[in-house]
Amino acid sequence: MAVAGSILISSKILVEINNQEDLQVKYLGAFHLKNDREKRDIYAIDLPDLVVPEGHEIGGKLHPQSAYQPETLGPVVQAKDKKKDVFISYAQLDDVALTKEEDGWISVFDQALRKRTAQLLGYQPVIWKGPHEMMDKQAIGEFAKLKVMISILSPRYLESKNCLSHLKEFYSIANDKGGVRINNKWRIFKVIKTPVRPEMYPPEIEGILGYEFFEINEDGHFREFTLDKRSPNYYQFLERFEDVAQDLSQVIRSLETDNIGPQPSKDQDSSRDRKAVYLAKTTSDLNPLRDNIRRDLEMRGYRVLPEEELPLDQRFKDVVKENLSKCQLSVLLFGGKYGLVLEDEERSIPMLQYQLSIEAELPCLMWRPDDLKVEDPRQQSFLDMIDTEPPNHEITEILSDEFEDFKTHLIDTLVNLTPQTEPIVEEEQRPPRVYLIYDREDAEATAVIDDHLYNLGFEVLKPIFEGTEAELREMHKDNLRICDAALIYYGYGSEFWLNAKINDLRKAPGFGRSKPITKKAVYISGEKSRSKEVFRSRELEVIKQFDNFSGDSLSSFTDILI
Repeated sequence: MAVAGSILISSKILVEINNQEDLQVKYLGAFHLKNDREKRDIYAIDLPDLVVPEGHEIGGKLHPQSAYQPETLGPVVQAKDKKKDVFISYAQLDDVALTKEEDGWISVFDQALRKRTAQLLGYQPVIWKGPHEMMDKQAIGEFAKLKVMISILSPRYLESKNCLSHLKEFYSIANDKGGVRINNKWRIFKVIKTPVRPEMYPPEIEGILGYEFFEINEDGHFREFTLDKRSPNYYQFLERFEDVAQDLSQVIRSLETDNIGPQPSKDQDSSRDRKAVYLAKTTSDLNPLRDNIRRDLEMRGYRVLPEEELPLDQRFKDVVKENLSKCQLSVLLFGGKYGLVLEDEERSIPMLQYQLSIEAELPCLMWRPDDLKVEDPRQQSFLDMIDTEPPNHEITEILSDEFEDFKTHLIDTLVNLTPQTEPIVEEEQRPPRVYLIYDREDAEATAVIDDHLYNLGFEVLKPIFEGTEAELREMHKDNLRICDAALIYYGYGSEFWLNAKINDLRKAPGFGRSKPITKKAVYISGEKSRSKEVFRSRELEVIKQFDNFSGDSLSSFTDILI
């Protein structure tokens, strides 16, 4: 089997001696032993007194299968040129299966990636893989032909001098050949198989957003995602894997069209981008939903920031501020967990991003689950603060409806924030529209006001109370968008309800209005209370009428509209 004077070993032996950094080996290929259906990786020990054969020189019980040739996928068209598309870099230890019946994690990932990228691109890209610990100089020389390197990170990978050295070499080559980033996508993919401390990341990948193939439980233990239908994390693996496959295909296509070059400088990229959205870093329980939003926005052509990992040190605030300055909207998701607190900070990362968004006077769209269970009193206090002290911004909303409804509302909000590119066509002659806003319990009490306004020649818009939360909110926004005047009836509704409706009037310009609301007023009636008697405003006309309705009480409101 072996060539005279050589020593061949299997991957199992290699793992056992892998801690010997001075020991060099050469990867000869994957072979089938006779009477063994499973492929075995074979290596030759590379020492001065030993013969190091080529893969085709060994035989006997071994039947070769080329190490760096991608397996065919049937009739799929192969890549036309001889350039390498993707190299999967990993530590050999991470591809060791725990049982004889299983394939290694890297091997499963590799085979799935070949099939999925072929489906996305329409041809089979050239994907090759090899553990860095045993790569020879000839294989490393192929880095100049690479489009992308996928680094499968783990504790062993970051402990390997060879792995880190070769990562650095590819970074240098890619940087010299068109740039490490293509259209805001990195040519180095950071796939994190096993959790590692962020401070262990080498500088080449420190700022790159990673694809985490694990989740950390509340007790601090983690579970890796596997492509096994019996695993509880099977669907999470598929979702994260699909992100890798689609992003990888986009980068490959960008390089095929030569759409490469250095990224914009900070001076060039400092203005606010109408297609950029700040998607705030959230807690681990909401990461899958955040990823879902990011995928949806990117598919619709939006740029999602931050595009790099946020530094978890004193630079955090400055980096967030810089990202917010480029965006037209901040999206924040709040769950039951408080989140990580940085050193020398009292506020969590989600709370910091919320307050920095408000300070930047950026429109905010916030969401939290309707059935949210909060165990941390700090998080409950934060959520209560948002409810009771909503920011005074024309476009800031806190929603707790179904997640898919929230996504729909997010897209609608972005569309409304986009400047009109066509001139506004003058409307035909029509009666003035008054939006009469009231609580469900005041429907009967407001009937006389509705009749009075209608008899004066106004078109009266009224709220609806039947439908989903998303439908009710959308109708409310439509009425605020098209009305000429708004009259809030403050009778049965609470003080919180009144403040919420006044805030909606402030947000109305962001709902797509072409001009300001001509007249805004609060009509205070019903049972007297301390809050009603002392209420006053400089933004709205205040009409207090606790006795029976009189048309004269509305004359100052209606005269200006007629």
